[in-house]
Amino acid sequence: MKWSVVALLAMLLLAGCELFTPRESEPPIDVLDPYAWIPPTSPEMVLQNLANAFPAHQLNYHLDVLGNNDETGVAFVFLPDQGVSSSQPGVFDNWGYVEEENFITKLFDVLKEDGFQRLDWEIEQLSPIDDRYEIITDYHLTLSYGESETALPTQLKGQATLTLVQNIDQLYEISVWQDLKSDTLPCWSDLKIKVQ
Repeated sequence: MKWSVVALLAMLLLAGCELFTPRESEPPIDVLDPYAWIPPTSPEMVLQNLANAFPAHQLNYHLDVLGNNDETGVAFVFLPDQGVSSSQPGVFDNWGYVEEENFITKLFDVLKEDGFQRLDWEIEQLSPIDDRYEIITDYHLTLSYGESETALPTQLKGQATLTLVQNIDQLYEISVWQDLKSDTLPCWSDLKIKVQ
């Protein structure tokens, strides 16, 4: 009797009970969403989140990599292209986080949610300076809009000089964004004028 119980148990274990067989591993969550938020633990990840904001249609991806004095002690400042700024006096005086939040919210309201949106960066220089990084990068932004009262540019090009600092959570944020028109196409500064 003992022998038959042991034999029965052995047969049950060997006959397809895959109790001890490892299961197939699952892919990481962000592989499923190529535009998922990435904690900005490096300067490059800040740029990636800014780029992902557009195809993911997530304006918080843009805002969450900007210094917000209320939360982190780092204040965001946008310095426009000088030519654009001089043609529109007063628009960019004290352009900080609140002005950027208003701008990006209005922009995302007129973007076509299922349209082609793309932001590409081409880093020219990435320099650590004391407790911060400075990135000089060319950008090319492609946008498609739904209905809008104002004709807005679909192609933008320029160069950004970004100063990044770490917040209290050791994540990088942009404290200064300096814009420079580098082409005949409009730049970020031009877009801000048209969207406001």
